[in-house]
Amino acid sequence: MRLSFTLVLFLFTTQYAAAAEPAYERRWVYCSHNLLVEKNVDDLIAIIQRAEKAGYTGIMLADFKFNILGRMPEKYFKNVERVKKAAADAKLEIIPSLFPIGYSDGLLYHDPNLAEGVPVKNAPFLVKGKQAKLASKPPAFQNGELEKSSKDRFTGFRFQDDPGVATFADSEVRHGGKSSCRMQDAKGNCRLMQTIKVRPWACYRFSCWLKTKDLKPCEFKLLALPTSKGGRGLTFHEIHPKETEDWTQIEVVFNSLNESEVNLYLGVWGGLQGKLWIDDIKVEELELVNVLRRDACPLVVTSEDGTTVYEEGKDFQPVRDEQIFKAQGGGYDFKHAGPVIKLPEGSRIKDGDTLLVSWYHPIVVHGFQVAASLSDPKVFDLLRDQAKRVNNLFQPKTFFMAHDEIRVAGWCKQAEKSGRTPGQLLADNVSQCVKILKETNPKARIAVWSDMFDPNHNAVDQYYLVNGSLKGSWEGLPKDVIIANWNGGKGAASLKWFADRGHEQIIAGYYDGDLRNFQQWDEARKGIPHVTGFMYTTWQHRYNHLEEYGQALKK
Repeated sequence: MRLSFTLVLFLFTTQYAAAAEPAYERRWVYCSHNLLVEKNVDDLIAIIQRAEKAGYTGIMLADFKFNILGRMPEKYFKNVERVKKAAADAKLEIIPSLFPIGYSDGLLYHDPNLAEGVPVKNAPFLVKGKQAKLASKPPAFQNGELEKSSKDRFTGFRFQDDPGVATFADSEVRHGGKSSCRMQDAKGNCRLMQTIKVRPWACYRFSCWLKTKDLKPCEFKLLALPTSKGGRGLTFHEIHPKETEDWTQIEVVFNSLNESEVNLYLGVWGGLQGKLWIDDIKVEELELVNVLRRDACPLVVTSEDGTTVYEEGKDFQPVRDEQIFKAQGGGYDFKHAGPVIKLPEGSRIKDGDTLLVSWYHPIVVHGFQVAASLSDPKVFDLLRDQAKRVNNLFQPKTFFMAHDEIRVAGWCKQAEKSGRTPGQLLADNVSQCVKILKETNPKARIAVWSDMFDPNHNAVDQYYLVNGSLKGSWEGLPKDVIIANWNGGKGAASLKWFADRGHEQIIAGYYDGDLRNFQQWDEARKGIPHVTGFMYTTWQHRYNHLEEYGQALKK
């Protein structure tokens, strides 16, 4: 059968148009830059110009300063105008990142008391004169100065990897006392571990001093694990020591939760090349350091039998940690002393009384991350203000919500009273966040990271220090929210999960690897509808594969 010329022409042009259509409509580049610095602006403009030539369509722009635009000088806004002009000239959309729910320093900069708090319960305080201080017994950590050993095996530790082979008692190099533990050229794990008794629901600092020489890259951990079956990890802290560095103190702060005994580990997992020394290991119970003061995190002081609740401002003076947050250099420092409970004239509390004191403190994960409350009304006040300022600055076509890796949640009194799971609290949170953005700019699209709404990723039971299940968090996401999917370990399952829920998706890939990452994702998305974009995502400012990815995204 002969086809008409018109039909042949129609089929040819249709096939050509389909072939010419880019594989990914949205081709974004992730850029995290401090736009207050001129050089960073120059670098970003250079990336924008490269992205234009490589066929990208947008820049997902993150800057901590988006959280504090009300405090920025005129210079900052001039720099932003330079970036906006460069993007407009290149016909690239700017997609600003905002709402840091998870990595929340930008919100906590305004009010550090908005951190999610973990409770200390009924810590015993003894009144002496007009002050009350912590009266519990110090944790019985043995031989923390590492002075006692026999044939390179240190006394008091439940185990020590390879004494005399990879771990040694060293009397030549030490921080204090007569000896230290030297760890050297280990083929496997190289650790010390001791079991100690702890008071449930107490705040502890676990620290040591560390020195290195000719050390190859490795990960050194301070780790607290419960001895109870099924107990969760209490610390998530690791450092990457410098090749050669003099004595430096490292620490992690943890809450014992409902545990009465923990295993404390310190050392390197998976091999070690070079030398490191450990000395002066210490475990301390902390009192009121970084005490959080907001309605959902109450400070409660009672009599020893719990029958009398004392009143702040009458029975004891107002309690506040003036050093709770360091804005410059940042975050929560647990090295300083906490505030003291002081008694005014007329207090019902008397000299010699034992008090039970309960409060909340933040948890720092991986040495720097602190999450804000999911539900405190003041958090949403800050988010509304941020949305308004970012919208006025960029008038964006798309907002990007930075809900990501929310590792501490659901502990405060407000969450406890609500009876809601962390998943339900997060669903409420993201629903309110979407509402704020739609009220601010009804025409703008909204995107969000995938992980906290993905049962194949982080929306699960017992995620880090989340107090309960994160399942159901996805119920707060309207279907018109675009998902930036970064679940590379389970790409196909994750993409299908969100597609079945009706979401458009962009793949957030690369992560400082090479083109194989794109190829794996491209294979995973086959047969899955509405995967319309790919974002070249680098945490290390590595843009050396930008053009190669750009070419692949257009095929």
